[in-house]
Amino acid sequence: MSKWFKVTYYPYIAEDLQTGKQVEIFRPTIPIIVVYKGKSSWDLQALVDSGSDRNLFPAQVGEYIGIDIKKGKPRPIRGIGDYDVTAYTHKVKILAAGKTFDAEVDFSYEQKSPLLGRSGFFDFFKEITFNEKKKEIIFK
Repeated sequence: MSKWFKVTYYPYIAEDLQTGKQVEIFRPTIPIIVVYKGKSSWDLQALVDSGSDRNLFPAQVGEYIGIDIKKGKPRPIRGIGDYDVTAYTHKVKILAAGKTFDAEVDFSYEQKSPLLGRSGFFDFFKEITFNEKKKEIIFK
């Protein structure tokens, strides 16, 4: 099995807030599956977020795979603009690029998309390189 893998940024349609027009933007996301006690999520596009301290996922992902979200350890999360949310920590498996990672994920009802953070994802790798010109991420 390869000790590294590469993924290409994923295209999204978004609204340009200045013009109101739809534009295509590319985000550094990676396809993942979350597993808990043998039950797996649907394929998710998770943002590889160097600004996120921890993994933060929508609570609905956890509920879908059988997690009783509020039975997890409560954890306050502060994000952009000092916006506070409450999350609940659970241990899950994350499948990405044919590899399986045992990770802690904070699940929140206020979170809309999965974020892969430095603790619980980045720390499984020696190096993660974001190449903006090629729109790819290399994991080593």
